[in-house]
Amino acid sequence: MKEIGILGGGVAGLSLAHFLGEHSEILEKSSHAGGLCRSFEKDGFTFDLGGHILFSKDQEILNFELSLLEGKLNKLRRASACWFKNRFVKYPFENGLASLDKEDAYNCLLNFIQNPQRPQHNFEDWIYNTFGKGLAELYLLPYNKKVWKTEPSAMDMQWVERIPKPPVEDIIKSAMGLETEGYIHQLHFYYPKSGGFQTLPTSLEENIDGRINKNFAADRLVRTDTGWIVANKDGEKRYEKIICAMPIFELIKSLGDVPPEVERACWGLVYNSLSVVLIGLNRPRKHDLVSCFFPQSDIIFHRVVFQDYFGKNYAPEGCSSMLCEITSRHGDELWSMSEDKLCERVIDDLCRQGFIDKSEVVTTAVQRTKYAYPVYDLRREKNLQIVKEYCKELGIELCGRFAEFQYDNSDQVIRSAKTVSARVLQEAGAG
Repeated sequence: MKEIGILGGGVAGLSLAHFLGEHSEILEKSSHAGGLCRSFEKDGFTFDLGGHILFSKDQEILNFELSLLEGKLNKLRRASACWFKNRFVKYPFENGLASLDKEDAYNCLLNFIQNPQRPQHNFEDWIYNTFGKGLAELYLLPYNKKVWKTEPSAMDMQWVERIPKPPVEDIIKSAMGLETEGYIHQLHFYYPKSGGFQTLPTSLEENIDGRINKNFAADRLVRTDTGWIVANKDGEKRYEKIICAMPIFELIKSLGDVPPEVERACWGLVYNSLSVVLIGLNRPRKHDLVSCFFPQSDIIFHRVVFQDYFGKNYAPEGCSSMLCEITSRHGDELWSMSEDKLCERVIDDLCRQGFIDKSEVVTTAVQRTKYAYPVYDLRREKNLQIVKEYCKELGIELCGRFAEFQYDNSDQVIRSAKTVSARVLQEAGAG
């Protein structure tokens, strides 16, 4: 019997197994590890399950990732834009004001400088208070409403540290057409030379000495006098301790006799699903961009990643590719749309905006994931606290984006795994 069972083989679970060592093993329900960091190949085009890049303000974790992937990475410069009124505006939007119509640029600048503060109760209030009416209403509110499928006024502010507040000097420079950068910590980033972002979880998996059981779903968890039984129709595993690195919803479903108030809190957590559509083209790239953001409600995707920006191994010679991201609520109209219809709609929108011609499309592919983005609605904090307290009572550690229900990038997930592992090892030593 292994001492520690890790439920889920995404980046969180793989990192936990790496830091915990030989006394742990992973149970992963699918035939592949990687979770949200999976990559796929179609007709010579490689694409990810959403846009991923490797960067971090956490130097220790970044050094760990660079060491793990030594020799496998390209270092690149972020070149991103927002698509607004049929033109590219430098990303982040507030750094490209000179590209706007003069009246729009003036309103953005004036309302940023002369910005009366409103009582701050939600994400919408924070946007107005931080950026002013112009930037809020031209870009930030419509884009965030589109991505989150939630009114910004119904969202909390716990995640806004991800959105840097621009200094007034940058806004003035931007409006005057002087070069300035936002989000400096991700201005330069790393990306695998081949294989897609899945190279990160694959490299982690190679370092854990085969301690992963794939195609093993944690359908039922039973607490015993000595630990836990994890079971499904094919068999069972026994552990002294459990760490959940799979979605919290799946954990609660697998536990018996969960108190009704915990179940209500869990099902009250809101999340978005993600569909990605690969568009492979028979011509070279036209724009030197890694990604572009689309706030328009009549365009189905919110972001396009130009996957071949990452290197020559991501598209056949002479070709290029676009990865279009579409958020939805699981089971809604967008999620339920057939793959053919989804591709048709994406291609039509790209053509209508002048990005491609239908004759250039040589291949398409669709990948979907049910659990993509935790939504920070106004009930999240209270609901999550109830669920976390219950897991703490059971002695189950939580680690990862959908176990902790936090909008964490892969570097933050690895940091969480390192923290949880240290705590578990310390407790085991004390015991």
